Amino acid sequence: MPPRLNLFPRTSFDVLGFTPYQGFGFRPCETGLQPKRFSRGVDAQNASPPDSCTDWFTGLLSMEEKKRLKRFKRERNAFPGMRIQPRDIEILKSLADYRFLDTVQIMALHPGGERNIRRRLQKLFHNGFIDRLGQQLSYTRPLGHMIYALANKGADLLAEHFADFERTKVDWMTKNRETKERYIFHRLMISNFRTVLTLALKNTHQAKLASWRQGRDLKDYVKLDGQRVAVVPDAFFTLEDPQSRMHFFLEADQSTMTRGRFLKKMKAYWQWWKQGGQEKKFDIKSFRVLTICKSEARKENLRQTAKDADDYKKGSLMFWFTSENEIGLSNANRILEPIWQTPASDKYHYILE
Repeated sequence: MPPRLNLFPRTSFDVLGFTPYQGFGFRPCETGLQPKRFSRGVDAQNASPPDSCTDWFTGLLSMEEKKRLKRFKRERNAFPGMRIQPRDIEILKSLADYRFLDTVQIMALHPGGERNIRRRLQKLFHNGFIDRLGQQLSYTRPLGHMIYALANKGADLLAEHFADFERTKVDWMTKNRETKERYIFHRLMISNFRTVLTLALKNTHQAKLASWRQGRDLKDYVKLDGQRVAVVPDAFFTLEDPQSRMHFFLEADQSTMTRGRFLKKMKAYWQWWKQGGQEKKFDIKSFRVLTICKSEARKENLRQTAKDADDYKKGSLMFWFTSENEIGLSNANRILEPIWQTPASDKYHYILE
């Protein structure tokens, strides 16, 4: 039996696609190897114990290299006879609803053990139910944070299970492949906000997420400075507590818009509200516009810019700002704390106030 020594640096294991787990065992992930349990580097069913540590490592390489799966290329025969589980259906529903989710967000929405979730994602991908987006390779992503989207077989399965799921003629495989990187990471920023908000509200009895909408049907128009200008929120959602319903439009800022364009966007919201556009389009009277920024510095720039959006140029309580650093899965409840500021003052606000 080989001694329990760390003879190889962690980076060596990362290159191979697996990570050390309990001595010489290994923990599979959905981007690495086909899951198979090893004990101290030995296939307990088919292999005898190695005579030396060198034999152990050489044997491990020969066994595992055969089982290594491609990250973005499906191997249809990798998991024959896969049975769909209820959790698989829930994951597919989330991908249809959110559009894009990464591994960590999926695990947060569908708890059940990291190892199990990663294994299910691996099986769902190689059997064609979900898609891994190759565009993410052009960005720096944390190890294991694979981005997923719904695939054609997944959409077909949802149509079989849910009468209200509309299976259009969209070829999801082509659509996913042709989607631009900027759009993917913009939608992923929205997904992160929604996931964090969902988790935070589950931990409190103060309010619930009554509804969430996103997509092209949110688009409306308003007259601004004699021109017809589009109002295009990234999302529209409603929070409900025992006393009231609060309506929000979400803007996920990727730091690509100039301050002039952003000011025009906020002015459009202001004029839209004055002209009663929200009542005609959404049957609501009041709302807030939440803007999430990539950094604290960007947040301050846009918050100061928004002071000129209202007629009085003093800053309106309609516009709320925070940075992405304040919204994280590791501390979801933080989103309900006073992390929001308006152009009207430097005071911090609660989203539920």
